[in-house]
Amino acid sequence: MATANDLRKLALALEGATEVGHFGSPSFRVGGRIFAQMSDKKKEAILKLSPAHQELLFEVRPEAFSPEIWGNIRWTRAMLGEIPLDELKVLVREAYDQVAKAPKRKTKR
Repeated sequence: MATANDLRKLALALEGATEVGHFGSPSFRVGGRIFAQMSDKKKEAILKLSPAHQELLFEVRPEAFSPEIWGNIRWTRAMLGEIPLDELKVLVREAYDQVAKAPKRKTKR
């Protein structure tokens, strides 16, 4: 099963990925935007996955995946001890791609 160290290694192996503290927990970013975060107790990963994939995971594997909601933003909480390393690798890559390939948001001036 996957561990917090596995999450860190997988995230930082991706091109341009950095680790930055976020509310006392490690977050992993590309282009300054978070694609994954480690929970305070380092037993969970919080990942930016596609809405369709989230729904599937929540329905099929509720023991391993649940929603992480901040206001109107919904990410995926993954219990690291319930996920094999090869699956975590795929999920981290998807989260990275969700952020790295997303168009930059325009800010009002």
